[in-house]
Amino acid sequence: MKKLILPILVLSSFLTTHAQTFLNHASLVDPVTQKTLPDQTIVYKDGKILQVGPSAKIKAPKGATIIDVTGKWVMPGMVDAHVHFFQTGGLYTRPDGIDLRKYKPYEQEIAWYKQHMEQQLRRYTSAGITTVIDDGTTPALLQQRDTFTNKDYAPRIYMAGPLISTEYVPPVFDSLPVPDKPIYAVTSPEQAVQQLTKEYPYHPDFIKIWYIIINPNVKAGAEKNLPSVKATIADAHSHGYKIAVHATERITAQLAVQAGADFLVHDVEDEVVDDAFVKLLKDHGTVLCPTLVVVSGYFDTFGGNYVPTPEDIAFGDPEQLKSLQDLNHLPDTNLIKGYHNLARIRAKRNAQQDSIRKVNLKKMADAGIIIATGTDAGNIGTLHASSFFKEIRAMQQAGLSNWQIITASTLGGAKALSKEGIFGSIRPGLSADMLILKADPVADLANLRKLESVIQRGVLLDPEKVKP
Repeated sequence: MKKLILPILVLSSFLTTHAQTFLNHASLVDPVTQKTLPDQTIVYKDGKILQVGPSAKIKAPKGATIIDVTGKWVMPGMVDAHVHFFQTGGLYTRPDGIDLRKYKPYEQEIAWYKQHMEQQLRRYTSAGITTVIDDGTTPALLQQRDTFTNKDYAPRIYMAGPLISTEYVPPVFDSLPVPDKPIYAVTSPEQAVQQLTKEYPYHPDFIKIWYIIINPNVKAGAEKNLPSVKATIADAHSHGYKIAVHATERITAQLAVQAGADFLVHDVEDEVVDDAFVKLLKDHGTVLCPTLVVVSGYFDTFGGNYVPTPEDIAFGDPEQLKSLQDLNHLPDTNLIKGYHNLARIRAKRNAQQDSIRKVNLKKMADAGIIIATGTDAGNIGTLHASSFFKEIRAMQQAGLSNWQIITASTLGGAKALSKEGIFGSIRPGLSADMLILKADPVADLANLRKLESVIQRGVLLDPEKVKP
């Protein structure tokens, strides 16, 4: 039987995974060593990588499928380590931030994100994002998650349960029925454990704390809520769950890490962190997801200044993208003026916080803190899938090298939930989640857009055919 040799574009998702597949003559982009390895062969079967090594030393047996990727770059699939599927990215998705329910009832927004989850997942895969981590969702979406398991077009999905918030839930969310409720407030360690007991039966992949401080004295508020944070972390860990924490102040981030947080889902924005803070994260092995662009998404939209990126047009949901311009056309001119003014007032503060976040990211990345690229997609002005590339550009502006960003966007995302033994690099035994690129992403991160094929759990996909 002769070996089957086919060009990439002839192959599609019907390609069988029961025979070994050989990607020959790849330039392998390896985030583990941060080196590009020339002329490599990657062998996979049944969704798992079997062998990786120099093409001259690996010979295909009879019956194998051979894909010649000479002149192409192969890298691990990318990971967005912070998304929210209970949010659409459009103008109407956070009525606690801007209440437009008289123009679009929030029940319609809930129905939309449930009905369009497949399309959102397809957008991620078509962009080369083969894993998404939802850092806080609803019981209904936790149940819906399982319907996408092993669908060729869907990235791997990890979901936290509803956010466990220290003392505050926006009223619009608190009034929702249980299946659609994304946030629960706890004001004592006992309440925290009770809420976890309600979440565990839905089988979340990890637990998320929303470490919110209402007290103007941030330190006092953080210390007041710390017992609930500690109880949540201790109980979740005892049940085998990792803990992600929203903590945007240095003191809340510090206390959360000291209490055992595994994953900080935002950068510190209120002060430049010192060496002691960096050492704390490094000693604990805490992963940091900076989410640099999410705040600007809100205020660019509120100010009427949201400018779609090329990726928004290529990968963003067109309905939600269009909605980001709606505020300029609503009949309530006082509302429009109020939010335009709010955006102008916040501009200086946003710029200062952006600067602090970027300084902190650079300092921590250079010190060896594990960084995971994440967007907080779903928030107003942060569209699913397309915002990933905006986040990468912001990380570049912070001073991170291309290798640091590629590593954060692959292996770092896997390490956020200690899943580097499943995906995040190209190693024997790991899932065959890979991208075939027409140009070198290390030379220029813009080449991440030059995506020829996505290999999702061993299935070769044409990105254009995956798009909804």
